[in-house]
Amino acid sequence: RPLFQSLQTLAEDNVAFFERSGTASGRRLAAAFAALGEHGRRLEPAMRHFARLYHRFDLDEATPGNGFRSLV
Repeated sequence: RPLFQSLQTLAEDNVAFFERSGTASGRRLAAAFAALGEHGRRLEPAMRHFARLYHRFDLDEATPGNGFRSLV
């Protein structure tokens, strides 16, 4: 959750900053950060669910985090 909260805060801050620029490139960057924030909002529930399961798929029990956990 903290990762996604940070992502949302940073995306919102960047949207606000680039919207104030009034330039075409600023608008494009604002739109890109808005899309990034939206992707984060949609991805968070799936990642939360996946986090409950990924420990089952470590490739080597002696080395936790070497499978799907590393991907997350």
